[in-house]
Amino acid sequence: MDIKLLEELYGFRIQGYEKNKNVYKTETDKGTKCIKRAHMSQSYFQFIFTAVKHLAENGFEGVIPYNRTLDGRICIQEDKYIYYVVDWLESRECKFKKADELKMAINAAANLHRASVGYVPPVEAKPRVYYNKWTDKFSRKCIELLEFSKAIEEKDFISEFDEIYAKHLSFYWNQGKSSIDMLKNSSYEEVSLQSKEKGEFCHHDMANHNFLITPDNKTYIIDFDYCIMDTRLHDIASIIIRNMRYGLWDTRKAYFILDEYNKQYTISDKELNVIKAFMTFPQDFWQVGLQFYVENQPWSMDYFLMRLNRIVDDREIRENFLKEF
Repeated sequence: MDIKLLEELYGFRIQGYEKNKNVYKTETDKGTKCIKRAHMSQSYFQFIFTAVKHLAENGFEGVIPYNRTLDGRICIQEDKYIYYVVDWLESRECKFKKADELKMAINAAANLHRASVGYVPPVEAKPRVYYNKWTDKFSRKCIELLEFSKAIEEKDFISEFDEIYAKHLSFYWNQGKSSIDMLKNSSYEEVSLQSKEKGEFCHHDMANHNFLITPDNKTYIIDFDYCIMDTRLHDIASIIIRNMRYGLWDTRKAYFILDEYNKQYTISDKELNVIKAFMTFPQDFWQVGLQFYVENQPWSMDYFLMRLNRIVDDREIRENFLKEF
């Protein structure tokens, strides 16, 4: 970080800072701040900034407003990165395994989605717009699965990762095609059009660490860096999946999540079919393949194998869950 530039533009004096995951907890003469460097354009952050502002203005209290610079800027641009600042919130991460905290997160997500209605991006903002695009996106990902298969066949040396991935690839490709058929046979297009007309958007990263609980038991949602214009059903499916994966596929817990959400923001039967279609796509299997065969992430083979084995170990229990759900 260019400390002098931050101090000059934001009007505070930095007294010390420490890295906390992917942000900096920074002590200043104007209180504790959270400073983050993000790989995004200023026009995309303009979308995030105004989306969070819209939530607050629409009555959703579970967001932390972004600080502006002294001259009114929403962030600092530096090449392909931006720096932005929010006040530090003393809190703890939500634990999805605790029913009461999971319920708090579900309620916060539902209230966020309700408050998102009516948002109109300003001209200078460039959001990622995903309404009615998941059929095509899933189709492209299925094509990529076949490309991963071809990459394995063309290798001179077949690793343990390659062997395991190839063994399960056909099963997950078929499951991907099933999710596409489910979307086509559901009310997905209608639901997407309604979401678009309402101006609904998604947080798009419903991980437990993005739900913070304060000492007075208020729930906040943070890190809107992946926010997209899309139906709320994408987030709902994500919350369920994050509570199911790695041997925990339990229909009772899935129904608990849906029931609690439904108390805050009604989910129709036609929307349930769309949620199941989202959940059916083998996102984790596709993603680890992308990270290994395309992105060449600099991770150890042991780490890749751990990721892959956790996914394929879930294959049978996940399949039984999807049949029952």
